[in-house]
Amino acid sequence: MENHNGPAPVKADGSTIFVLGNGPSLAAVDFDDLTPFSTIGMNAAYRHWHKIEWRPTHYACLDLVVGLSHKEAIADLIQEGIVTKFLLRANLIEALGDIAADPRVVNFDALKATEKLLQSPAITTGSHTVLWAAIEGYHKIILLGIDGQYQERVEGAVRREGTELEIVSQPTSNPNYFFEDYQQPGDRYNIPNPRPGLHMKALRTTAALLQKEKATVYNGNFNSSVRCFPFVNFKKLLCDGSDILPADELITSEEIACAHNTSGPPNIGRAQRLVNFIRSNWILCFSPIAIYILTAYAITRAFEIDAGILALLTVIIFFAGSLWLALLFTRNTSITHISQQHEKIASLEASVRDLNKRHITNKKNE
Repeated sequence: MENHNGPAPVKADGSTIFVLGNGPSLAAVDFDDLTPFSTIGMNAAYRHWHKIEWRPTHYACLDLVVGLSHKEAIADLIQEGIVTKFLLRANLIEALGDIAADPRVVNFDALKATEKLLQSPAITTGSHTVLWAAIEGYHKIILLGIDGQYQERVEGAVRREGTELEIVSQPTSNPNYFFEDYQQPGDRYNIPNPRPGLHMKALRTTAALLQKEKATVYNGNFNSSVRCFPFVNFKKLLCDGSDILPADELITSEEIACAHNTSGPPNIGRAQRLVNFIRSNWILCFSPIAIYILTAYAITRAFEIDAGILALLTVIIFFAGSLWLALLFTRNTSITHISQQHEKIASLEASVRDLNKRHITNKKNE
């Protein structure tokens, strides 16, 4: 099939890997069509794989809470011996004990310490699995089921400590996943976006990082909210090849520069950071101020307060709003800084443990 109007059609081959997010659109995919190719499955999708007697070639779980919640099932997957490689966090590897000593298990935190591509601070299983696929040497990475349309709270979930949620009763429907019982009572997981737009920002950073790599990412779902990768037709991809539709949202040169700056975000001033924070959290910032103003207005109307007292109330509201904004900004900055430091420490610790494990293994083999 020839195409004289644009890039040559993309066809799945040995250099292709399918990254399977667990969004609703994946329900339209026949997993048997994927069997000839490399695939990466994630998180609790194993429940569906058991039903259809299918396994991906690779498995990834990078959520610190989800991994521990599904420890036994992940251990079973490792012991089955079918999946060829696992990408897991250091805390899960430690909890798995001897089972995780399997050479197919890759310690994400140790790998992150040495692989520049993985050092983006916003870690999500979806974004960093795509980067892992590039590190593994795949040149065509096809996204399936990465829809970017999360409902933050689903039926049957209750809040636990911090950003954790737990499923306490079986949801009658779950809009976030491609099969109904993806989440079951007892499952623990993090709020999908503990920071506004976390997953979208992580995928845009991934797109920026891969601009300078040999790997190209394509989105196989035209209806996905993730619009920073070019689109392909999944069915045509498997046959004669699919034409490429360009991404709707282009990655800027600033994003590319920021993504490749592994020392952290650009050194912008406090004022600009405050502006960026307000843009991302304007509802949280200004809703209390709006409530204060409406309350003051209601009080003055109800009690016919004179202009002097109204002016005093206005000043109080202004300072209260400013204090609220300053506290929010300080809290956000502190949490971000602490999170980054924890990530660095975890990566270094994991790297040391991984080196020690290799040293012990080499000693045993001598």
